[in-house]
Amino acid sequence: MFSQASEYALRALTELARCDPQEWVLTSQLAKLLDVPVHYLAKVLQTLARRGILESQRGRQGGFRLGMSPDDVSAYDVVRELDDIRSLESCIMGENDCSDDTACPLHALWKTIRDEFVDALRNTTLRDLADFQEARPGSGRLAAVKSKLPELRRPGPGAAASG
Repeated sequence: MFSQASEYALRALTELARCDPQEWVLTSQLAKLLDVPVHYLAKVLQTLARRGILESQRGRQGGFRLGMSPDDVSAYDVVRELDDIRSLESCIMGENDCSDDTACPLHALWKTIRDEFVDALRNTTLRDLADFQEARPGSGRLAAVKSKLPELRRPGPGAAASG
């Protein structure tokens, strides 16, 4: 249902939402973690940076980070920037004139499914995706994220290790 660009964007933004908000993450780190082509991901992330969802910075200390709080960015916001959401409005049976008044046989079913789908995208934030990923056993983590997660911190010198 999503383009590859939207899929990669949602996956990358989920990981960025798990990072320290001040930390810049390299495209190559994200691409390696997500096992996606780095150049394609870079184009997707640049598009999102131009739209304000991400911030980008060039140079040795550069990369990408979220331009907004992960609580304020919905999956719909991301997909809308990369895909033509209007395609969801077209008739599922390909009819030119399909509305409540001139419905095709699947109009009511598709309208219900489409509306629920769009509502779910609008009500799912990057924070929701990051929290889900965080709770998922064996989920991949960026090196930049590892030191930020309490369950992965090693006890300091003289601290008792919990077991």
